[in-house]
Amino acid sequence: MLPQTMWLNKAVEEQLQTLKGKTGVTPNVAARIAFFRSVEKGFVFDKDTDYKLSGSLKLDKHTWLGKTQQVTELLLKQRYPEYSDKELQAAWAAHVEDGISTIRNHKNLAFLCGEI
Repeated sequence: MLPQTMWLNKAVEEQLQTLKGKTGVTPNVAARIAFFRSVEKGFVFDKDTDYKLSGSLKLDKHTWLGKTQQVTELLLKQRYPEYSDKELQAAWAAHVEDGISTIRNHKNLAFLCGEI
């Protein structure tokens, strides 16, 4: 399924780090939230686009996905059944990039959780 080591686009990593500074939410947890927001929104990744994974924050998939690993991989496999493992990783990263746009400007945890 997804490769054991995964990373994102550099710009997305910077947005996740900025969000961590504002809210205290770690990049891996924020990436999970962003991924699911993107899926809810209906974003679809096109593997023919030249999507670059240029970041330096390389973490294993267990750290990136945590307890959401199985459902994340299942959603990706259902949405992109013909994609290779590498293409699925790019799709995951693109979903995180799409979803981060909805949460990157939050200033505290309550806003991020939708409580305010």
